[in-house]
Amino acid sequence: MHRKISDRKTFFRTMNQTNSIKQLCKQVAATANFEISTPIDFERLSLIIMQRRHSTISVSTLKRLWGYAGQDTNPRRQTLDLLAQFAGYKDFSAFEAALSCQGDSQSQLFLSDTISAEELKQGDRLLLTWKPDRKCEITYLGNHQFRVDKAENTKLSVGDTFESLFFINHEPLYINKLIHLSSPTPVSYVAGKRDGIIITPLTPDL
Repeated sequence: MHRKISDRKTFFRTMNQTNSIKQLCKQVAATANFEISTPIDFERLSLIIMQRRHSTISVSTLKRLWGYAGQDTNPRRQTLDLLAQFAGYKDFSAFEAALSCQGDSQSQLFLSDTISAEELKQGDRLLLTWKPDRKCEITYLGNHQFRVDKAENTKLSVGDTFESLFFINHEPLYINKLIHLSSPTPVSYVAGKRDGIIITPLTPDL
């Protein structure tokens, strides 16, 4: 009898966690601001999580959590905590507590002071500044690619190109596939590592 009660408790606890994980996946997608349904979506999400939280979740792990490649019935707590933090909660326990209070309703999270490459048009320009006296003007080339047009007191140089999905005020900018004119080998670079960057949209060149 005690065994059956214990088994039931385990069953309902597992069901509750599974539902919480499903809701967390929905919240993560809302925070990332795009539907996650194809292999490239999981690659984008993994990159965004790394850029914002400075920790990584593999593409294969994300696919299992979303049920895209089998079902992860026992995900690591560290993974769930990281996803919850990405969605704006202290950890997975805090997310579950909020879910319990809210029922099925989910708060909508909006990223303030954020510019996504998806929102930009080809030719749009941004001014990036960071301490102590760094300045960089960039132009959007499309497909998440940017070109450096002006650079002051930074390792970035005029003509450099790089990839970035978004820019967040007062957060470090993690640049991927930075290509210098002097070297065709892509490298990574962090701007504003300590205090973050400041983003200012510029008037497009006529």
